[in-house]
Amino acid sequence: MNDIANAELDTKSINAENTSSITPLSASCACCESLDDLLNLCKTASETKGDLLLLELNGTADPLVLIENFSLLKDTLPFNSIVQICIIDVRNWGNRARLDPIEKRQMESSTFYLLSHTDKTDSKSIINVEKDINDNYPKSQKITSKRLANALIKSAKNPSINQLEFENHQISNRIDSNHDENHLLSHQVKGIRISLPPKVRRVAIERLLKNLPFEVLRAKAFVKLVEEPGTRWLFEKVGSDLSPIPISIQSITHLSSSLLCVGLELDVEKIRKIVIDEFGYFPEIQ
Repeated sequence: MNDIANAELDTKSINAENTSSITPLSASCACCESLDDLLNLCKTASETKGDLLLLELNGTADPLVLIENFSLLKDTLPFNSIVQICIIDVRNWGNRARLDPIEKRQMESSTFYLLSHTDKTDSKSIINVEKDINDNYPKSQKITSKRLANALIKSAKNPSINQLEFENHQISNRIDSNHDENHLLSHQVKGIRISLPPKVRRVAIERLLKNLPFEVLRAKAFVKLVEEPGTRWLFEKVGSDLSPIPISIQSITHLSSSLLCVGLELDVEKIRKIVIDEFGYFPEIQ
């Protein structure tokens, strides 16, 4: 599981019963900053008893370079098939401003797409998103999580039968994406980590997240609550949407309370002042 920073938090937020193992990979661009680590993880995974390997890149990643590297190293990585799935947050489709080119590249290189957060928007918005995708990315097929899971399980049990068309789009005639503007744009997304008080009130941390500047594309707050001091909680915000239910994280004890913000051209001092105004606490930039 790849995230720009503190990927360990994301791995701990997933129910361990749903997978045999999860490995964090902290990097803004896995194909450039951590390619060797990623390839070593893939090789290790291929030697285990597991049937399926899922690589989740962060939401601002350029997947094309990674697909190219995996294609070049297909003889080294003994996987039966490789498929890219673009998970689309229907609430934010087409509204990523300067990052719209990254969204476009993610869809251009995907074999399938899956709509997420459909329960948090209206049917008309979902129809409009699907129409836009079908008009602009006709090669990418819509898939449901159930159909995908069933097909992957059948393929793992019988590799000679391909349950889905798991072939990547042709990339041989594409531009050198290692150096093009879209790829370099993904490198500009950075994360900053700011310390928080040891314990906070829930209403205060939610207010803090809501008051973050619009430049913050995603934020995570890892804290202990005054109301429930025995548990550590992960609060998340994507765009302007604050997750209504924080995630209980029991297994991380070595990380201190902190706020992680991800975005383009973040104003560190502005975010730091918001923390000071909310808590009367002077945070450190970590």
